[in-house]
Amino acid sequence: MTNPPKKLQGQSLEAFTEGIGLVLSRWSALRAAVENEWAGRDTNLKAHKLAADVLAWFTQSKGILINHFFLIV
Repeated sequence: MTNPPKKLQGQSLEAFTEGIGLVLSRWSALRAAVENEWAGRDTNLKAHKLAADVLAWFTQSKGILINHFFLIV
């Protein structure tokens, strides 16, 4: 039987959140989309929502999904 996945807390959660932001901020296509408002005036808000959604996927998904992701990569 496997142990349930541990939840990120405190500094680990802060560091992971910062890492997601840094990775997305270096994504040239996303930067171009935000700078040129390709998704309308709220493109920047949508980019922030993307970061929040990525964080939520990793922190709120069932362990099997996260484990499956790492098996693929």
